[in-house]
Amino acid sequence: MNNPRNVIVTGATSGVGLALIPLLKEKGYQPILTGRNAEKVQNYAAEQQVPGYVLDVSDTGSIPSVIEEIEKENGPIFGLINNAGIWLEGEFATNKPEDIHDVVNCNMMGTMMATHAVLPDLAERGTGFIFNVVSTGALYTRKNISVYAASKWAIRGFTGCLEAEYAPKGVRVMGFYPGKISSEMYTTAGVPRDLEIAMTPHQAAEMIIMMITHENMVWSHVSGRSLSDYV
Repeated sequence: MNNPRNVIVTGATSGVGLALIPLLKEKGYQPILTGRNAEKVQNYAAEQQVPGYVLDVSDTGSIPSVIEEIEKENGPIFGLINNAGIWLEGEFATNKPEDIHDVVNCNMMGTMMATHAVLPDLAERGTGFIFNVVSTGALYTRKNISVYAASKWAIRGFTGCLEAEYAPKGVRVMGFYPGKISSEMYTTAGVPRDLEIAMTPHQAAEMIIMMITHENMVWSHVSGRSLSDYV
């Protein structure tokens, strides 16, 4: 393909991000796999036969240079899927300040700054998309997830504002608000969860692909949960 439609996926070494890679390929996109673990990036990129780059979105200062490297080696970016995220729960007063910073830096600032790095070129070309994997945690409030929810509520507002700002310029900005997904996010955070009731990463990825591939549509505030998650 002379002009591959390059799509950067953050947090693509596990869960929804990894599930997206083969589905994007099937639809004719050129996925670019990114993650913060260099060994996993190398292994999964080789396995999926796609470009792979180390990108830790919580290190916001490093984002522009990595995006620049990706563009230099692969050509213009057509889309960005902001999928990387981390979980934190517990009573707010007991959350460690460093954990609060980590969640905000990854979930909110990482999403915003990765978007900031690619959006000007998309707007100049009048095409492409930004896709934010948000959470049902941005649609309601409950106890013990105040920091995580705050980071996701921020991205809900960010997504909606950019949708209105950039759709007239030909750039689609969309958000998907999934319920519980059987991913490593909870395990990494040291939090037990019954993931038998959750949607699979593949199910979430299929919905994202549907939203992306309808290129004359801007799907706004799409949410979903496994039927078992309601029981």
